[in-house]
Amino acid sequence: MKPKLFILKMPFEDGPGKMWICSHCAMIEGALSVNQHWDDVVDIQRIDFERPREVLVELLGEDNQWLPVLILENGETITAPVEIINYLASTFGGAAAHP
Repeated sequence: MKPKLFILKMPFEDGPGKMWICSHCAMIEGALSVNQHWDDVVDIQRIDFERPREVLVELLGEDNQWLPVLILENGETITAPVEIINYLASTFGGAAAHP
């Protein structure tokens, strides 16, 4: 089973006519763009901003719908974007976040 990475589809609307990006998800998207081989080893899902985020509710419960989130094979989760990037780089190779 591959780790599952959930990030927001961007841009998204939150409020009438207000378009946004998630800065944490944008950081992950940047790392994915330079580490394209992660597409082969991680199940990457871009999901809508609106709640409930059913797929996350099913996997993690209603109180755990934050994004980004990386769900590892053993069920552990990582939510900090730099930690997600560094985990993927150390596990699957590629560029990590510079300190």
